[in-house]
Amino acid sequence: MNEFITAGGPFMWPLLACSVLIISISIEKSWFLQNRLVLPIGLSRQVINLLENNLLTKKQSIEISNLSSLGFLLINCIKYQDLPRDNLESKIEEKAIEVKYILERRLSMLGTIATISPLLGLLGTVVGMITAFTGLTETSGANPDLLAAGISQALITTAFGLLIAVPGLVLHKYFEQKINYLLINLQKEVSEFIDIINPNDIINPNSIPF
Repeated sequence: MNEFITAGGPFMWPLLACSVLIISISIEKSWFLQNRLVLPIGLSRQVINLLENNLLTKKQSIEISNLSSLGFLLINCIKYQDLPRDNLESKIEEKAIEVKYILERRLSMLGTIATISPLLGLLGTVVGMITAFTGLTETSGANPDLLAAGISQALITTAFGLLIAVPGLVLHKYFEQKINYLLINLQKEVSEFIDIINPNDIINPNSIPF
């Protein structure tokens, strides 16, 4: 492994750092995007049952809010349930932005690393070729060892950069799609929950201007 890194030249170290970051971010996103931490099955029904039976305590509310993104939104729905429907939805939209930010955290970093990795590899290629051809011009004849070392450095950094970029871009797309799926289902669950705890206001016929 050390020989491989040494043969690739100095640009192998930032490329290695990129690979470590991609692995770390991917592990973190895989953990925090689990359904049980974002969209637990049956949670809405459990909360509704607690409300209907007046069993929802402050301690339970805090626990539900902390356990998942859906729980956080549902508890805020309950917190603002006495507001007019429009105001309630505005409050929940604000909370949904917080949830979206948390779910998408470091996702852009993953995409950026996957994008710059092949560029770093390409830069290593250019430097390697410059080194190789500079050696040819500084000697009276062709130096096969120097030329081979330069080409080797160029090829290794390019290959390693692509090796990082391809899975990085695939993972970025996968997490992006999963977050969109979770957000759509969160919106659906919360909308149905609001319909139950705060149905549409009944219009007073006397307030209609005709």
